[in-house]
Amino acid sequence: MSKYEYPADYDCVWIASDRDGYIAAFITAGSGPIPINAFTPELQGIELIEQAIFQLPQVSEAKLFVQVPRPDSFIALATRGFYVYDWSDIHKTTSELNSAYELAAAPTNPIQWNTLPEPLSGLVNQVKFSDVAFVNLLSLDVYRQIECLTA
Repeated sequence: MSKYEYPADYDCVWIASDRDGYIAAFITAGSGPIPINAFTPELQGIELIEQAIFQLPQVSEAKLFVQVPRPDSFIALATRGFYVYDWSDIHKTTSELNSAYELAAAPTNPIQWNTLPEPLSGLVNQVKFSDVAFVNLLSLDVYRQIECLTA
């Protein structure tokens, strides 16, 4: 049993690193799984992660992989060097569900976890996918990788 509660119906962001030290932002759409290790007292709530990322400088161009009416947040995260994955099951019928985060945008100049300021650098170290490389990953089934909270 976790001491954390899932932020139900709140579209929030959590972050992780891959085997090469590159980082990704995962957008929950209010229902995607969140690794328990993504919760941290330093940020006083997972809801503040996206705000902290938006304080970082833009260091990259963004390559968009989805067509959505408002890709602003995908682009804003990717231009800060993050790969961006979205929980798109929220928009699918039951037969289309894949239970995975899907690549929404990628930076042309990705950054690594050790370039992040605190508390983001400490937080991203809490969720590492050691068998994954974001550079060629179109989707990620987080349930199979790590213990998660679900909506």
